[in-house]
Amino acid sequence: MRKIFISIFLFFIFITTAGAQDFNNYFTDKACRVDFLFCGNKNNTSAFLDKIKEEPYWGGRRSHLSSDLNLGEYRFRVTDSISGNLIYTDGFSTLYFEWQTSDEAKHLQKSFEQSIQFPYPKKPVVVSIEKRRGFTTWEPLLQFNLNPSDKLIRRYNPPTVPVKEIYKTALPERAIDIAVIAEGYTAKEQKKFYKDALKLAESLLSHEPFKSYKSRINVYAIAAVSENSGISMPHKDEWKNTAVGSHFYTFYEPRYLTSQNVFAIRDYASLVPYDAIYILANTATYGGGGIYNFYALASADSNRAQKEVVVHEFGHSFAGLADEYFYDKPDVLDDMYDTKEEPWEPNITSLVHFEKKWKELIPEGTPTPTPVNEDTKKIPVGVFEGAGYMTKGMYRPAYDCRMRTNNAPAFCPVCEKAVEKMILFLTEE
Repeated sequence: MRKIFISIFLFFIFITTAGAQDFNNYFTDKACRVDFLFCGNKNNTSAFLDKIKEEPYWGGRRSHLSSDLNLGEYRFRVTDSISGNLIYTDGFSTLYFEWQTSDEAKHLQKSFEQSIQFPYPKKPVVVSIEKRRGFTTWEPLLQFNLNPSDKLIRRYNPPTVPVKEIYKTALPERAIDIAVIAEGYTAKEQKKFYKDALKLAESLLSHEPFKSYKSRINVYAIAAVSENSGISMPHKDEWKNTAVGSHFYTFYEPRYLTSQNVFAIRDYASLVPYDAIYILANTATYGGGGIYNFYALASADSNRAQKEVVVHEFGHSFAGLADEYFYDKPDVLDDMYDTKEEPWEPNITSLVHFEKKWKELIPEGTPTPTPVNEDTKKIPVGVFEGAGYMTKGMYRPAYDCRMRTNNAPAFCPVCEKAVEKMILFLTEE
C-alpha cells in the first residue's frame, strides 16, 4: 500500500513539474527577439529577416509551450533542430495586415516593421513564420536556423530610461506583465506619465475579468522621453518628435492612433519582463488602437470615455477580440473579413464554423440569428447581425459590449470568457 502511495505521489510531482522541466530543457530566462519586415501589397505578402536580439528578461508563459489558442493572422513556430520537436509557438496580428485591406494597398507596395519574441533557446532551433489561410490552415512565409551562440546575435543593452513598478503582485512567470511605454511625454512630464500609467492600470483592474485576477497582474511604467510634448496629427499638419513616433490619421482615419516604429517600441519594452505592451499617448484627443499580441495604444487625457477606450484597446491586443461595431457608410477597414470564412477572433462569427465559437452559451430557444427588439437586447448571449465593421454577414454575441460601444458597462460574457482564457493560458501550468 505504501509503495502504491509513493508511486501516485511521484506521478503527481511529475505531472505538475513537466511544464517547467520542458522549459528548462530548452530555454534560458532571457528572451529572443526576432525583427523582420512584412512587405507586399493587397494580394501578396513576403517576410524578410532584419536582425535577432538577446534581451534580458523573459516574461511570457513557461508551460504548454507547444500550444496556442488559434488566434492571430500570423503565427510563428520554434522547433528543436535535432529532434524536430515543436518547443514554442504563438499567434499574432499586424498593422500590415490591416493596411492590406485599404485602397492604398491595391496600387502600392509597402513594408512594415514586425517583431516576435520567445524564450532564448539553449540549443540551435528552426524558426518559421506563417500566414493564416483559413480557420485552421497556414501558409509558410519565412524559415531560418537560429544558433543561440551566433556572435552576430545582438546583445545590446536596452535604452536607459527610468522604470517604475506601478502595480506588482506576483513573479513574472505567474503574472500578466504589462509594459506601459510613455509616448509624447518630455523629461519634465515624467511625474505626469507615472500618474497617467497608474490611472491606466486602475482602468483595466476595474473591469472583469481583470478585477478578479488582479493578483496575477503586474504593471510597469517605462518613462521613455520625447523631445516634444503631445502626439502627431497629420490631418492638422502637426508633427511631433516623440519616443515611438505614433500618430493619429492611420490609413487616413482621424481617430486611429498607431505607430509603425515597432523596433523602437520593443527596445523600450525590453527593460522589463512583459506579456503585453501598452503605449500611453500624452494627448487629450480621443482615439487609440489595438492589435493582437502586438500593442495597444490609447490617449491618456481624453475626456471622452478615456477609461472605456483603454479597456477596449487592450481587449484587442491582449485577447484578440474584434471590434463589434459597424457602419452604414463605407469604412477604411470594410474589407477585413470574408463572410465565406470563419474569423479567428473569438467574439465574432460568420456562422461558417459557429460550433467553434459561443454556440453552447446561447440560452435555449434563442433564435439564430437573433432579431433586435426590447426583449432580445436583455439576453446575455445571442447572435446579433452587425460586427467587424460590417452590417451584414458578420455577427456578435450581445446587443452591446465594451467591444462595441463606450456606453456598455462591461465586456459581454463571450468577451469576458476570452479574456479569462488568455489570463489562465499565460499564468497557469
